[in-house]
Amino acid sequence: MTSERPRSATIKDVARVAQVSMTTVSHALSAKRPVNAETAERIQAAIDALGYVPHSAARTLQAGKTFMLGLVVPDVSDPFFGRLAVAVERAADENDYGVVLSSSNGAPARDARYFNLLRSRSIDGLIYVAGALRRDNQLAELARSFPIVLADEWVEGLDGIPLVASDNREGGRLAGEHLRDLGHRSVAVLAGPRGLRSAEERVAGFCAVFPHAEVLSGDFSEETAFSRTAERAARHPLPTAIFASNDLAAFGVVDALGAAGLAVPTDVSVVGFDDVALARRISPALTTVRQDVDEIGRQAVQTLLELVAGDAPSPVPPCPVELVVRASTAPPPPPSSTRKDRP
Repeated sequence: MTSERPRSATIKDVARVAQVSMTTVSHALSAKRPVNAETAERIQAAIDALGYVPHSAARTLQAGKTFMLGLVVPDVSDPFFGRLAVAVERAADENDYGVVLSSSNGAPARDARYFNLLRSRSIDGLIYVAGALRRDNQLAELARSFPIVLADEWVEGLDGIPLVASDNREGGRLAGEHLRDLGHRSVAVLAGPRGLRSAEERVAGFCAVFPHAEVLSGDFSEETAFSRTAERAARHPLPTAIFASNDLAAFGVVDALGAAGLAVPTDVSVVGFDDVALARRISPALTTVRQDVDEIGRQAVQTLLELVAGDAPSPVPPCPVELVVRASTAPPPPPSSTRKDRP
């Protein structure tokens, strides 16, 4: 007589013992929907009593995977990176993956902690978003053995690693053409961090339309943009338009012009890059180049999962951008204008 193999407990068994629906058990396990504390305790007690192994845990044991992805961004409080993190998490969830998020704030030690998660197989792969130009030898070494995808920004020494990013040069060109078509001829561009490819591409695209544009140094921050613009507003003659390499910098430009007694766009037009939520809420609403952040996140996750599966990733062309025209741009003031240029 052969003995039958004991049947493994199922989610239906847990629901029966805990006297709740299977949907409630699922919500308690996934934490996607709130479950009151008393119900959660009954569910956990049923799981312990039955020895139930959730499907995701069983799948992990069988496949040798954690079904978790890592995401490193420079600063999650930055509106763009916050949106990107949400997009990555959504795309991962659609593929039954979770996401472990790190905001590195430019600290190599924080990056190293996530590199260790990859080495220890605590995560199946890593999406890395660089915020500054620096060659990272640890990242380059890891990329030879582990699934890594770059999102938004190229990293020196990782030319062979898949990159999912916007068409930054095209975005700069669109900003330049918009101002040119409005009649602007004397323009300035507030650059991002020196050596950062996305920043350089945006400036290059803009300068393809305005070869003699004045280039002001910047670093993507609102504070630096305010300082550089205030310095420039103290010198005559003023440009009639300024293209800022991201929206946060554009906000700093608008504030500095206002502090100098200049009106946007009556005296100086301003264009940004990103189209963060605040861009349409400030006054005047910001003309900007929109990045498809959801698509960047989706493509980054899809490419990483192809690497995790051992497949050659599909080529990812630059994600398209579009110009969103709002109230911060207008034709330049006439030469006879009473614009408050500084002597």
